[in-house]
Amino acid sequence: MRRRYSHAKPIKPIRIRNRFSYSNLGETTTSGERRSPVRSPDNDDDNMDFQYNHEDNDLSFQDINDDDNEYGSIGPQYYNDEMEDDDQSFDNEEEEETDNEYNSEEEEENDNEYNRDEEEDDDNGDNNEEEEEEGNNEEEEERNNDEEERNDNEEEEIHQIVEALDEDKIPSCNGEFAPYFDNYTTTALFCWLQKHNVSTKAYEDLVDIIHNPQFEPTHVVKNIRRFQSWRKRLPLLPIITKPIQILPKKTPSTSRDSKLSYQLSISDIIWRVLNNPMLMKHMYFGPGVNSETKSEYWHGTLWGESPLFGQHEIIISEVIYQSGDFVYYHDNGLKKLGRLRAILKDENGNYELRVQLILNYDDLPGNIKGLSRRRRSLTGEVWFQDEPFITIITSQILEKVTIMMTYKHQIIPEGSLRITEIIYKCNDRWHVRDAKLSYQHPSDYISVRNPPSSMPVYKLFLDLYYDDFGTFRNVYHSLGGVYIQFGNMPTHQRKLIKNHFVLGFIPFGGNFNEFMVPFVSEIKKFEKGKIMTVQGQDAWVIAGLGLVTADLPQGNDMAGVLRHNANKGCRTCTTKKESLSTYNQDSVTTLRYHHITDEEISKISQESVISKRGQLYTEYGLRSPSILDKLKCERHLQTPQDIYHV
Repeated sequence: MRRRYSHAKPIKPIRIRNRFSYSNLGETTTSGERRSPVRSPDNDDDNMDFQYNHEDNDLSFQDINDDDNEYGSIGPQYYNDEMEDDDQSFDNEEEEETDNEYNSEEEEENDNEYNRDEEEDDDNGDNNEEEEEEGNNEEEEERNNDEEERNDNEEEEIHQIVEALDEDKIPSCNGEFAPYFDNYTTTALFCWLQKHNVSTKAYEDLVDIIHNPQFEPTHVVKNIRRFQSWRKRLPLLPIITKPIQILPKKTPSTSRDSKLSYQLSISDIIWRVLNNPMLMKHMYFGPGVNSETKSEYWHGTLWGESPLFGQHEIIISEVIYQSGDFVYYHDNGLKKLGRLRAILKDENGNYELRVQLILNYDDLPGNIKGLSRRRRSLTGEVWFQDEPFITIITSQILEKVTIMMTYKHQIIPEGSLRITEIIYKCNDRWHVRDAKLSYQHPSDYISVRNPPSSMPVYKLFLDLYYDDFGTFRNVYHSLGGVYIQFGNMPTHQRKLIKNHFVLGFIPFGGNFNEFMVPFVSEIKKFEKGKIMTVQGQDAWVIAGLGLVTADLPQGNDMAGVLRHNANKGCRTCTTKKESLSTYNQDSVTTLRYHHITDEEISKISQESVISKRGQLYTEYGLRSPSILDKLKCERHLQTPQDIYHV
């Protein structure tokens, strides 16, 4: 702000003058006459100061301009003295005019007095100006030194971030865009990159398109809206919405009670996959393969045994044999008993049969034999032998046989063959366990229909993957991603991201069972078989849930088991927490089996007292059943521990 100055001496009339209007106030000619004021060309503008000083209002003269730099290097003291001389000159001039008007006789005398006063004022002004100039010079030197220091500091803070190209390094090229670019193409691409801030990946994709042999510049569409209309031609899947109830314990109190979930139809996904020639040529449909190297799902036990995935029947000597049947077969001239576990093919395409051994009393190990078992054998009891299973060829099959299993609650006729126990080996010693403590063969709880006619059959092995992922870096707000993979694809195809099919996302706080209702209802139809158009012809499509992949807590939820911090928090066995580190325990007797878990859940649901029901859940290590239990799968076998989450 510029300093404000005022005159102590009252001034009656109103005067209007320009700032610094006079080049040298009070200057007189050699004849003693005062020179008329000369306006400075630098200040020839309309910026005038109006100064009022009436005696009745006692107003003082003030400068209201706030621009400090407008006066250059004129110091405040010098400016004040100059103003005083200026005002004194104006006062004398006014007095002279008044004398000329009203007292012409005293004009000469007044002029002489004015001249004498003017000379005295000039002498005093010159002395004051000399003193003032010395002080101003010192102040100017200090200001100049300060400015030089500031400039030096600013120069020290300046850093060069882009170096100019040396003259000797400028490329030598001719043309319209010389010397910086060779041609129009490089110039246009450079300007396009700088203008739109194109990423490196986007530019690399553009280069790949341009250098592709099939690229034709004449095919480039100038209107981007045409691409938007072409998007409708793509085989995009319809998206369905469904309201999901939000659990209040997992969300803030201000959250809504329900949110919309977005998911795709598994029927649409299956149809798109089966009608994609690029995928179909890599997919395998057929019986399980007996391979020494287990690298694909069709090399596994589940594929070969389940009617949903593998071949479930075969014709031998005009007799239909299905997986799960009990048969007689011959081995080294001896007639033996066994159960047909799976119909397989070897690596050369020849059929093989996997058989589980069934032993008579005479074939039992010595430590298992006893009087009680001998008597039971006389009434038709035989014994299962646990793994390993044997492999035979189709020509070794003799005939079918009927054998009853006690855990299936069948009415066993007297004298018929029956199985109540299984012998197995643990810690290099033979043991016996109840036949109930074994995994059911898939044929015991799965039955499929034959196609209506001789149409091709496609059986799909679905791998369901479920995991939560965070949507924000610093806030716990997760979405549940549900994905589908097809086990019919080989490993190198399954691990490609493009072959992971999104089923949908569960909102934060949403319920998995509620979200999976449409998926489960569709899969139940596929388990029975469904006609679909595949590659232009009708086909019989069967699909089933083959595997559920999830991390530890969510995997336990889908298996209907308490989480791992519980006393019995393993979804594979019922071993207590304190015994998990015991290495030589008989784990076969503590495994969880689907049919036994069903009985425990039924017992819990029949309990009317809530506290008693909670005690039973804790005792069995179970929780409310998952919606996936409605599908034809073994909840404990087909929800394994994910190795990447261990």
